[in-house]
Amino acid sequence: MKKINSFYLFILILFVGLLTINTRYFKGSNSFLGVTYSKDYKINTEKSAIIKAVHIVPGQAVDPGDLLVVMESPELKLEISKLQKEIELMESEKQEKRKLLQSELDLLAAEKRIIRSEIDNEVKMIKGKMDLNKSLTGAILPEQKESFSKDSLSSLQLQINSIQQRGALELESVDIKILDIRQEFDFDESQLEARMELKQQELDWKIEEQKNLNKYATFTGVIENVYVKAGEQVEAFTAVASINPAHPSSAVGYLVGKKDRDHNLGEEVTVRSLEHPDLEATGRIIGFGSVVELPQILQKSTAIKAFGLEVFIEIPEKNALPVGEKIFVK
Repeated sequence: MKKINSFYLFILILFVGLLTINTRYFKGSNSFLGVTYSKDYKINTEKSAIIKAVHIVPGQAVDPGDLLVVMESPELKLEISKLQKEIELMESEKQEKRKLLQSELDLLAAEKRIIRSEIDNEVKMIKGKMDLNKSLTGAILPEQKESFSKDSLSSLQLQINSIQQRGALELESVDIKILDIRQEFDFDESQLEARMELKQQELDWKIEEQKNLNKYATFTGVIENVYVKAGEQVEAFTAVASINPAHPSSAVGYLVGKKDRDHNLGEEVTVRSLEHPDLEATGRIIGFGSVVELPQILQKSTAIKAFGLEVFIEIPEKNALPVGEKIFVK
């Protein structure tokens, strides 16, 4: 009698458990099953290159920053070398023009010193004549000294003034030459610096492009395929590897049979793992497909195939769900 009671008690507990699960997950909850998916990301080359080393194999887990493939572009190296040489030549040209400018300025400064020296010498000669005339006039014609001296001095002073004015004009002419030379130099240098700046920007871009030849993981995932090997030469935009994210980015649910199909676009749903009920995420319905055969993972172990209406669900990138997991959508 005790055995019978124990059996019935076991049946009762099992029934209550099934009833609880059914009530919680299926009855009146408008819920359905599905599978999580992730889109594989292909890593492509931007330029033709030579594969120097491959650090990954299919199935390998990678984290952000992991070096995947090392590549080298002879064409890019040549372009960088050419740009560096052009910038060096421009810098050399700039220095040579500055030296030439300084030489021309030194020559014109010397010319100004010569002009000043010549003017000073001429003025000194005339002043010497003035002193000589004064002394001679005083010795020979003392009574006419004052009137004669004034006339003589006025004439000589006019000569001095004329010489000084001529000198000032000559110096002004040299200053104009200096100004013209400086302006011409500044214009040429600004043009040269503008070309150098453009070449430097192009060089920086090429160097950055060279750095980007090597491929690194940008998210946590698993290598799905590796399409190249070391020593191989590849063309631009060639796929070198593909990575599957460690966690799904979407899910597809299936409304089977007469289940309630009253769902709307944009509706928020809870996506929970069937194998690990503690793993769940909040998703959003983004579309409906057609009635299709359920994936093998959702098929019952019978000869009869099940069909259901596809429901496409978007899942946030940050989630703990595994890829390819059977899920329960509520």
